[in-house]
Amino acid sequence: MKRSVKSFLQAPSNLSQWTHSLSIRPSSTSALSFSENPLQITESKHSHLTKLSSNHAYMDQMLRQMINNEPIDQFNLMKLIDFSVSTHGFAASAHLFTQFDGLIDSNLCNSVIKCYTDSNKHLHSVFVYTQMWRNGIFPDSSTFPTVLKSVAQLCRQELGKAIHCCIIQMGLDSNVYVSTALVNMYGLCSSVNDARQVFDEMPERNVVSWNALITGYNHNRMFREVIDVFREMQIAGAKPVEVTMVGVLMACAHLGALNQGRWIDEYMDQNRLRLNVFVGTALIDMYAKCGVVDEAEKIFKAMRVKNIYTWNVLISGYAMNGRGESALQAFSGMIRMEKFKPDEVTFLGVLCACCHQGLVNEGRMYFTSMKDKFGLRPRIEHYGCMVDLLGRAGLLDEALQLIQSMSMKPDPIIWRELLGACRIHGNIQLGEFAKEKLLELEPNNGENYLLLANLYARHRRWDKVEQVREMMDHRRIRKVPGCSSIEIDHMVYEFVVTNGMKPGFEDIYELLADMNKKLKLAGYVADTGMASYDIEEEEKEDSLMYHSEKLALAFGLLKSPSGLTLRIVKNLRICQDCHGFFKVVSKVYERDISVRDRNRFHHFVGGVCSCNDYW
Repeated sequence: MKRSVKSFLQAPSNLSQWTHSLSIRPSSTSALSFSENPLQITESKHSHLTKLSSNHAYMDQMLRQMINNEPIDQFNLMKLIDFSVSTHGFAASAHLFTQFDGLIDSNLCNSVIKCYTDSNKHLHSVFVYTQMWRNGIFPDSSTFPTVLKSVAQLCRQELGKAIHCCIIQMGLDSNVYVSTALVNMYGLCSSVNDARQVFDEMPERNVVSWNALITGYNHNRMFREVIDVFREMQIAGAKPVEVTMVGVLMACAHLGALNQGRWIDEYMDQNRLRLNVFVGTALIDMYAKCGVVDEAEKIFKAMRVKNIYTWNVLISGYAMNGRGESALQAFSGMIRMEKFKPDEVTFLGVLCACCHQGLVNEGRMYFTSMKDKFGLRPRIEHYGCMVDLLGRAGLLDEALQLIQSMSMKPDPIIWRELLGACRIHGNIQLGEFAKEKLLELEPNNGENYLLLANLYARHRRWDKVEQVREMMDHRRIRKVPGCSSIEIDHMVYEFVVTNGMKPGFEDIYELLADMNKKLKLAGYVADTGMASYDIEEEEKEDSLMYHSEKLALAFGLLKSPSGLTLRIVKNLRICQDCHGFFKVVSKVYERDISVRDRNRFHHFVGGVCSCNDYW
């Protein structure tokens, strides 16, 4: 049986460990190294304030108040603490908590912590919290939610556990606001199992508690669990709010779960939840990432208020669905008619649109205008788009020149885009150069070796392919397995590439064999150029039949009614053979098929793909 996080922290040895790490005893130093040694207080209040007042007018006023024995209110004391921390650092400022111990109480500390947290000065918040303990000021139920928010943003899980121990000791772990803050902290610190356990042990929950758990699962890319939690929420009778819907729609978008996303859309309409800018933007993103751009457009037009993020998801949605011209028109409307100033994300969507459509001249123009017209400095992602755009167009020398002109060091993605372009256009010499750069930066990424092996395989350089294999074996490098999912009747089914037939898949294998025969009669020829060179041609064709997207496709044909569009999501780029296979299936079986791979959408209709074979 799994031990709860509370019982684990309550164990005497663990309680001592976490309490020590927080350094709540006055004689100890802080866990976050605010001071290297215990602070030696040798100065009077007056001399300390004299140092602090050297460059701020109201500090002079406070010094005069101290000399004349006039009282100092807590508001000015808050300003003094903030000024001291900002100007002189944590170690010097710790002195104030001792010198003004009569004035500093939990309410003052709570106000300072909240101010720092709201201002994204999270280390400052934690500093004030530790000083409370060191000076005998006990935190309360208002302290913990705020300081835990800062801990979550700092991603300091060890400190979070230490604070959790203090919460247990003070008997505040049943407080709904404190426990919700713990769920949020553990989730954002990538300890989502602990977040779930704290959530399960809560005697009382509110909608914020459910939202915190949903956020934690989204943050850790556990999107199926988000859908499960939303269902639990409904069973428990908790009423979702707009924030809940944004989190669930985000999960639907990543999963490509269109039916679930549509249900959420209808649910919001029936329950009259507001279509505010955040919900509307999440809906546009969901529909775009599920390949239904027309629905995304309807939501966009229905929104009364839009922000830059709304425009960005629309432009990116057009781009990933192969509607580059629509993306560029949206960009033009955004800056000319709506007077929005584009940001770096906007241009990333625009450049992706140019890349997917092969719009080289337009891509060059927009890339240049980022800096010259809009004052934006291209980031490495923008350079990656340009290298991909130029490389796919066969302009390999220009792509290399752009890399060499970069003001920043090229990352693995840049060199991988160049290597991928070399594979497409068969430039072995430049490909090997890109490979060397890649292996310097990412020696353990299997994708780099596979791109090089595919480049050699295209030119039937089997000796080189074997060398790459041996290098991978020697370094114990494994490639990421292909994984595809398909949504049928509100359930998402997942398939992983196999090397042969697996039990329980008999119906799928039987259908795939039948499909293969029919497609060959319609002109399909398996692309075995990338298959292993040391097996027979028939075996090569058999190995291609077990790719994850083909398994998902066969399952969809078996389990869905005719006329329904099959929507598949794949974690990797769709291979050449599967791309050709899906085109012929869409014609022979008269089924529209939508595939979202790692880079973009492929919409197969009547034997044609929306990418026009440019991918």
